[in-house]
Amino acid sequence: NLYNEWKEKYKENAMNKVIDIVVDCCATDLGNGQKSLTREDVLGKRKDENICMTRTILVNQLLWAGFTVSTVSSLLHRTPQAIRRINAQNTSYIASSRAYRIALSEATIRCKDIEPRGV
Repeated sequence: NLYNEWKEKYKENAMNKVIDIVVDCCATDLGNGQKSLTREDVLGKRKDENICMTRTILVNQLLWAGFTVSTVSSLLHRTPQAIRRINAQNTSYIASSRAYRIALSEATIRCKDIEPRGV
């Protein structure tokens, strides 16, 4: 059905937009066009602190935008329980990291109008 194809494409575009915004908010410029982290880092399995914080912001923003836990778990290749655990880290990062709070605030402002219609 053409409508369902359109809806899936819209949802995919919205997710990609959120990913790009979060990576942009969390990455630092290393010079020569290099960034401290990439989309692949955030969607991958790396566990260093900056990647984990960025991934937590990504999960937070995707859930806030209205994507389901199962949709986010498919995107990040993790279980729904892992997505809930990542999202639960948001509170401790807010309490302990000023850099996290700044990146989360910027991402929230820039993602505020993204909604996965029909999800």
